[in-house]
Amino acid sequence: MNRKELEKRVDEADITADPIFSWVMEQGNNCRDLLRAIAPELHIQTASFETQKRLKFHPAMHGIIPDIYATDNKGRVFDIELQMTLPDFLGKRMRYYFSMMDQSLFMQGENYRNLPTTYLILILPTDPLGLNQYRYDTTWSTKGFKHDPLNIGQKLILLNASGTKGKITPRLQGFFDLMRGKINTNDSFVQKLQSDVEKYKTNPERRKELMDYQMKLDDMRYVGEKAGIKTGKEEERINAIKKMIRRYRQFNADDKKILSLLTQDYGNDFSQKELRQFIKNN
Repeated sequence: MNRKELEKRVDEADITADPIFSWVMEQGNNCRDLLRAIAPELHIQTASFETQKRLKFHPAMHGIIPDIYATDNKGRVFDIELQMTLPDFLGKRMRYYFSMMDQSLFMQGENYRNLPTTYLILILPTDPLGLNQYRYDTTWSTKGFKHDPLNIGQKLILLNASGTKGKITPRLQGFFDLMRGKINTNDSFVQKLQSDVEKYKTNPERRKELMDYQMKLDDMRYVGEKAGIKTGKEEERINAIKKMIRRYRQFNADDKKILSLLTQDYGNDFSQKELRQFIKNN
């Protein structure tokens, strides 16, 4: 990819690009307002959040946006995942995300008796269930009871950006449109998001980040094609490992503890030497 092609790719980047989405959610009340648009029934007043460090991005799995991890005024925890391809093993991936939220809470010193309600919000480009609904809500249930009688406190919201059925807020529809490059000029929130996207792309420092990111994507495609390997399961595991390391570091876990946790989940896929190298590089 030459310089001209790289500049063109950066100019055409939108809110679905990993580093742009993360940075835009850091600005002002964007994260809170997106949560309100997604789940107005929760009456969210404030939302404090943390995103993955921008310079730590590693696009090992194209199409997956790093976590937006937020806590609202009632202590509820939200993990927002924006995905531009419908991944394989979606249900298993949900389990992984929920487990990561719980691990993060435990590493902050939370007792299991006091675990807050956690929400996993997956924003998907197409319908994973084939019913054309905008939104699917899932929670733990017990036969003969409604809702969550055991108060397990894990709730899943699946959003289908291509949906045609059900009710969503006009603001969320505006966000779906923005994902497809259509800007709703009647919605101040959508206008602000797009304005922040343009600020990102015209800021020299941010623009360089995006160029570096695009070059890494291109390098990975080249290496994969040269080796005859499609970006897939191995890169998915590598991406998951690197995200886990970054999350553990946010909660001051030392390298020995991180290695132990990684070995439990990935010891059959990678050697101890490889896992140590991941830790060293991240």
